[in-house]
Amino acid sequence: MMKKKSSEPRRHSSLWYAGLGVAIGVVVLVALALIPMPYYFFSPGLAKPLEPIITVHGGHKTEKGEFMLTSVYVVYTQNIYEFLYGLTIPHHQILPVSQVSAGLPDPEYNAIEAFMMKNSHQNAEYAALHYLHLPISVKSTGVYVVYVEPDSPAQHLLQAGDVITGIQHQPIHSPSQLINALGKDKPGQTVTLTVHRGNQTRNVAVKLTSLAPLPGQQQSRAGIGILPEVAETLSTPYRVTIRTGNIDGPSAGFMFTLEIINQLYRGGDLTKGYKIAGTGTMNADGTIGQIGGVEHKVIAANDTGAQYFFVPMDTAKGDTNQLHAEQTVKSNHLKIKVVPVHTLAQAIDFLKSLPPSSGKSA
Repeated sequence: MMKKKSSEPRRHSSLWYAGLGVAIGVVVLVALALIPMPYYFFSPGLAKPLEPIITVHGGHKTEKGEFMLTSVYVVYTQNIYEFLYGLTIPHHQILPVSQVSAGLPDPEYNAIEAFMMKNSHQNAEYAALHYLHLPISVKSTGVYVVYVEPDSPAQHLLQAGDVITGIQHQPIHSPSQLINALGKDKPGQTVTLTVHRGNQTRNVAVKLTSLAPLPGQQQSRAGIGILPEVAETLSTPYRVTIRTGNIDGPSAGFMFTLEIINQLYRGGDLTKGYKIAGTGTMNADGTIGQIGGVEHKVIAANDTGAQYFFVPMDTAKGDTNQLHAEQTVKSNHLKIKVVPVHTLAQAIDFLKSLPPSSGKSA
């Protein structure tokens, strides 16, 4: 009589191969998570009313409509799984990190964005009060440290947000003045900087390093390794408070300006009862500058029910904000009306020309 062969060894072998397959699959999944995919996904963000964000002390909040800033929703992806998630976001745009941040590390890039937002607040306040012929003065207080270059002698001595007010115990008021003063010394020498940080002022000894030549020059120069900008304070009877939360960058400057003007304007409500969104940088001279992500911002404004969208007018070679906004409205069949403007005065003239809203979409 023949004996029946046992199937146990074969079953054990199958289980072993199945376990090996699972283990390999886990390793592959982990490996995919570790493969860097440094991309940013951009998509329509929010259109936020500015009246709750901006308060002009001495002004009024009586608008029947809304001025709104527009934002872009940004997702940073580090691996294939986050990348695949980004592909599910509607109206997304994919850009490599190097193209967005010009190769700067995140801390330096974020510091520049924070400075630009701070600068947009000041430019908006100045442009608004200047347009209304209200008193305002500007005073230079020193050199603002936008960011400190990695591995520079100043890396652990200075930080973004510091204001340098003196060198070798002599006052300075501008980046060019600081650069000229440093150019008199040589790399390796030590200089004493007067630095204002928060509510404290202290003297900091920094060893100079060798920097690339300035444009038009051939020889290297001595420096401290920072990105400097002029630090200014505004003086006016009307104190303006702007609280934007985690929104940064300069692209809301123009809309800040309109809200500030409306809270001080004595000729009626400039919103006329409409929801008016927009974007654009605000220069102190009243001109409106180009920005990024306009395609996403006009969709965000439309989705929030805005009837009008202010966009920087294309006036110079390479300008595309007006073109892309109008193309986005047409290709997505949006109801919002794009209003291209190059100056603050043009925007105000358009608002004055609007009839009061009937409460229906325009």
